Parts: sequence; structure tokens; C-alpha cells
Amino acid sequence: MISKKVQAYIEDHSFCSEYLFKDWEAFLDFLYEEGGRVSSILWWDHCKKNMQHESCGSGGYKDPDDQEWMYAETWLHEDGFEERTIAEIKAYIQEKREHGLILGDKYISHDLVPSFYLVE
Repeated sequence: MISKKVQAYIEDHSFCSEYLFKDWEAFLDFLYEEGGRVSSILWWDHCKKNMQHESCGSGGYKDPDDQEWMYAETWLHEDGFEERTIAEIKAYIQEKREHGLILGDKYISHDLVPSFYLVE
């Protein structure tokens, strides 16, 4: 079960029901300090709305800080993070963000952002 402190953090810092955070690293730090764990990660492409036709994601959420941008949901969802350390999860996230996603010769990621499913 997710602690009340973690639930409060999510309510205060996430801008949608998918546990997307502007500062995902701060969320992970807090989550693991409170004894929480990540079970899986779903990736979103932060892109300009008018560039979504080139994005590897589709549909999603408006960026609450800039209405010209959005978070488009990608096909990449990975499980199996329950036993990984926070350092391993951060390294995985950094690697995915550096390499990005390319689908075919047309669709690319602009700025990958993780969202999290938590161990309950």
C-alpha cells in the first residue's frame, strides 16, 4: 500500500493521473526514502503540440506550464523494476532519455519523460 506521505506528494507534484512529474528524480528520491518502490515505467514524449505528427507518442496531456507543449504517450512500457535499486532505475531512465525512441523512419522522441507504476 502506498503511504499517505507518498500519496500527498503525488497529489502535490503530479500533473495527471499517470504519475508524470516535472522533476521525476525528486519523486524517485522521495518515494524510496519513504520505502516505496517502482514496479514499471511508461514513457511519454514531451513535444510541441504542432510536432505531434512526428512524435513516437500519441494522445496525452497538455504541459501545465506551456500550452504549446504536450506529453504524448508512447508504446514503451517496461515492467520488472521491483528489485532494482534507485540508482539502477535512474541509470536506466538516463540511458533511455539519451538514446530516445525511433519508430520507422518518421516518428521520433523529442524529450522522453517517465511515469511510474508503484508497488502497492
